[in-house]
Amino acid sequence: MNTELSHSILKRMFPQMVKYSLILFGILFILWGRGPVQAGDPFEKPKSPSLEVEQQEGLAFDQVNWKRPQGVFSWITMARGYNIPWDSFGRQGWMTDDAYVEPVDPGVTEFSPDTPEIFIVFEGQPLDAPGQFAAAWYPMAEGKAVGDKPLGKDVLELEMNQRYGYFILTPQNQQWEIGRYLVEVYYGSPGQELHDTNIVGTLEFTIKK
Repeated sequence: MNTELSHSILKRMFPQMVKYSLILFGILFILWGRGPVQAGDPFEKPKSPSLEVEQQEGLAFDQVNWKRPQGVFSWITMARGYNIPWDSFGRQGWMTDDAYVEPVDPGVTEFSPDTPEIFIVFEGQPLDAPGQFAAAWYPMAEGKAVGDKPLGKDVLELEMNQRYGYFILTPQNQQWEIGRYLVEVYYGSPGQELHDTNIVGTLEFTIKK
């Protein structure tokens, strides 16, 4: 009697078991076909041409009147270097946690091919949490960046009590190629992947003989 009852229950359940098995197999097949999901490098993602034009027209930092608030910065400018004024130091031999910096030749946008380092110096707005700033630079042609990968990038993290910082731009080889360049400036949280939506502004510079 018990055997007949068991066979009857299995007979009724068998179609449903087959149905759910097929559904599960289909889900596993789809997931297997997608392959592993990997986090992309924001500096290696293909860029949208329409977004590139928008970045240059709407996000370009003012390099003439640079000493004014712009986006997440109290000021930001290209420069040939930076200085740390003497009053950034506390007691003799001690430096404050947030030594402020001053740009050398601020607002400059033209450099010679043998310039070893180009600086972007800035003061950020007060932070309510640690922040990550980054810069990536590209050659330009016909008013937009060329290529999907930057020539270089620099990343800087600031704590809540820090506001001043700088990026260092260097050529791929010993010298810069003649031409125009676009720098994209990013902002996000420390450890966060930075994508096009994290771009807060752009700067341009020219290499001339």
